Amino acid sequence: MSTGDRFSGAVEWARAVVPAGETLRGEHTAVVATRAPKPGQSRRPRALHGERRTLYNWCLLPVYTAVLLTGITWNPFVALFEAVTESSWSDKQRQGRPFGGGWNSSAGQLARALHPRSRNGADAVIQVTDHRLQVAHVSHAGSLRGTPRRAEAGWSLDVRQVSWIRDRSDIVGGCHEIGFADGSWCSVQFQGHGWRRMPDAFPYRLSHLDPHPYGG
Repeated sequence: MSTGDRFSGAVEWARAVVPAGETLRGEHTAVVATRAPKPGQSRRPRALHGERRTLYNWCLLPVYTAVLLTGITWNPFVALFEAVTESSWSDKQRQGRPFGGGWNSSAGQLARALHPRSRNGADAVIQVTDHRLQVAHVSHAGSLRGTPRRAEAGWSLDVRQVSWIRDRSDIVGGCHEIGFADGSWCSVQFQGHGWRRMPDAFPYRLSHLDPHPYGG
């Protein structure tokens, strides 16, 4: 199965967790944008509780462990700092990072939800309905075989708390900043095909030529 097929499959399976009675206006797999700081391991939410690790993921466990240890080896002080205190996004903002707010702001909670922890790995799907912005988690288990995949609703927010979306495809295709009523914003990367339709689901759409609403 190609990566594109996996992403489209995740979107389809995620529809099962859209709350009854709500109209789905937009849906797409997403991660935090490449240039942006990622939430540390301790800040990533656990997803797909009760799922058993597949044989494929048992075989990859040494690889995951090596990657984690390599990251800690290169950045021991950063790893320790993430574990005991909250990272200052205002400092990163001054360095030109595409974030504003803190890990507990609306933007921070979205960023954390886009990088869940699960036994078999998971795709994160941003869903916009007439009532909420929601992140659904869809297990990687079964994605290579095309078999049914488990989906679970994750973090959500009243859609009225979402203020704008700003197209940053001038940086890379699919990159967008999402702003919230609390003054925070998060830069995300919509993955796969069809991302150009996703901004239409948001209340107020901006291009990269428009000034940043919060001065970022």
